[in-house]
Amino acid sequence: MGSCGRIHNILILENELKMGGLEKKLYDLVKRIDRGHFRVVVCCLKQGGYFKDAFVDLRVPFYEGLLKHKYDVLAYPRLLRLLRRENIDLVYTLPHPNSVLLSAVARFTGRVRRVVVSIHGTGSPSGGKMVRGYLKPVLGGVDRFIAVAQAHRRYLIESESLDARRVVVIYNGVDVEKYRPGEPNPSLQSSLGIKNGERVITTVSSLNRYKGIDVLLRAASPVCREFDDIRFVIVGGGPERDALETLSAELGLTDRVIFTGIRTDVDDILRLSDLFVLPSRTEAFPNVVLEAMASGLPVVSTDVGSVAELVEEGKSGLRVPSENVDELCGAIRSLLVDATKAKSFGKRGRAIVEDNFRLEGMCHERERLFEELLCR
Repeated sequence: MGSCGRIHNILILENELKMGGLEKKLYDLVKRIDRGHFRVVVCCLKQGGYFKDAFVDLRVPFYEGLLKHKYDVLAYPRLLRLLRRENIDLVYTLPHPNSVLLSAVARFTGRVRRVVVSIHGTGSPSGGKMVRGYLKPVLGGVDRFIAVAQAHRRYLIESESLDARRVVVIYNGVDVEKYRPGEPNPSLQSSLGIKNGERVITTVSSLNRYKGIDVLLRAASPVCREFDDIRFVIVGGGPERDALETLSAELGLTDRVIFTGIRTDVDDILRLSDLFVLPSRTEAFPNVVLEAMASGLPVVSTDVGSVAELVEEGKSGLRVPSENVDELCGAIRSLLVDATKAKSFGKRGRAIVEDNFRLEGMCHERERLFEELLCR
């Protein structure tokens, strides 16, 4: 039972459950939440998407299709019926305008007791601010905004003009049993076309402009000219894939760079890697960096967002300015020529994650926030 004597009903509300880091964190929370304190219901405003089957397998009530089209005014009464049917106490949502608007209005009108919005990004995918101007009048219906790092909290307050009193920091966490050092899988290595003795430099990313994969490819070119045993593995999909593959060919990297597309075995790919690189132009909290550190990999990352709160410069990795091909190349090269340093970085990174960024801690902090709001 909850600390105020009852089990709380929590609605996880999202616009669409595509494959992404935010959605993975939702799944992690639902999978691990204390069922003795909380009963969870999941709702996708559009169709269930990539994670639908995974949530259904957790045997939680699952709803979808409340929003039939962009201007569907009946979505709100459908949500109200769901809130009544499941006796929802708190709505927990991500920052899509559809889900924030519906949740905040439900809170304003007394249809739900509390609303929490968990924000994992900086800026909107189309550019500009995350919090749209038309949402400002209803944001008073949000009880707490969750930022994923101290730098991210400052961004939300200073750039997005959110109320500092309602912005709290809860760091993301990683499953240290899933992401761990270990022997590479020979069959996976073979299927990717990686030869024995080759060293692997990996990044995991959506293939869009903000992730800076074009910068990584330009840095990879001189690295591959100097070292003939290096393969770059780029895991992920997105709108820039064709353009990036074309750039790879123009740089003469076709045989040295592997585009894997979206994968569900990222943990295994990290275990066959020697170095992880994050070349992003912007980030809030790059969870893939934690996954790489937990896997015992040294990290080279652009110094954006909250990376400085994760990667200890000169101890668990190297941080470089974004957009700087030469410095990114130099950092990669320095770890390729100094195996002792690379190994010590990987060991330190694993320890940082074990001490500070466990998935259990992330879930516990969210549970504690829910309890705090609901037991007032």
